[in-house]
Amino acid sequence: MGKTENKTFGYTGRIAGQGITLYRRRGKVYARISTRAVTNRQSMGQFKARAKMRHSIALWNSFLTPYKPQMAVRDGMIAYNAFLRANSALPTVYLVKQQAVQGAALLMPGMVVSEGRLPAVEYNFAVLEGGERVVLTNLLTGFGAETTQELAIGCNDDLRQLLCTNHRNPQLVDGDTVRCYRLRQLMEGGCPKVKVECCEVRLDNDLRANPSLPGWQFITLGGQLAIGGADDEEAGWAVAIHNAEERDASMQQVLTTCQLYRDYTTDEALAAAAESYGNVEPPERLTPNAYRRQGG
Repeated sequence: MGKTENKTFGYTGRIAGQGITLYRRRGKVYARISTRAVTNRQSMGQFKARAKMRHSIALWNSFLTPYKPQMAVRDGMIAYNAFLRANSALPTVYLVKQQAVQGAALLMPGMVVSEGRLPAVEYNFAVLEGGERVVLTNLLTGFGAETTQELAIGCNDDLRQLLCTNHRNPQLVDGDTVRCYRLRQLMEGGCPKVKVECCEVRLDNDLRANPSLPGWQFITLGGQLAIGGADDEEAGWAVAIHNAEERDASMQQVLTTCQLYRDYTTDEALAAAAESYGNVEPPERLTPNAYRRQGG
């Protein structure tokens, strides 16, 4: 494959010095870690770049196919590459080779789950009088600010009437889709994984039961829509809007108090991950025999 110095995802080839290969499939350009990096020596800088790419790909793979992040970019980039680009500013986490092969992923505060030009949904944590934590959005329900109660939402039309009646949420129109994401941080045999669940509701007059709604609790709090059952501090949430044609979306990021990822950003984690690959040339200050402590 020919080399290219281009640093974007617009061409096929290798991103110079990083061990990342861009390849075209069915007219679309994808990014992956170069296979040749497995046997060749790599500098610490190369290893860090590949670690970031590996983890971003693992996060993308955590989403089931029907609910992959909607990335409505305007430069022709496919959603997969747009997701990698949008999350390139997240902290780099260092996983040992065995964990990476198993698709290890860490829940990251601020992870982008949709991108586009629609108005963003605002949300934050709030606590009910009984002490239950909820995710409180800025979407209006039509109930008075003094009312706090669970909402009976079983079909698309229930949520449409709640949010779209009397244009109470001007950023929403009939036919838009509301996606609520719940991301759970799990540990499977010493390997961190992220399980993504999605509740998707199209704001139309469909009266049939929506199969994605069971297991989700919606509440009106202060006249605004809230997602209940948010007590798990190792989980994260996001609410995204897609337009009727699914050609645009709101810019949304994960809200979470999970801090497990920090354990994988330290010098010890970096040294352990580098040692597990056996072909990284780390600086002298990053040579503790920490591999076994990371589960390698």
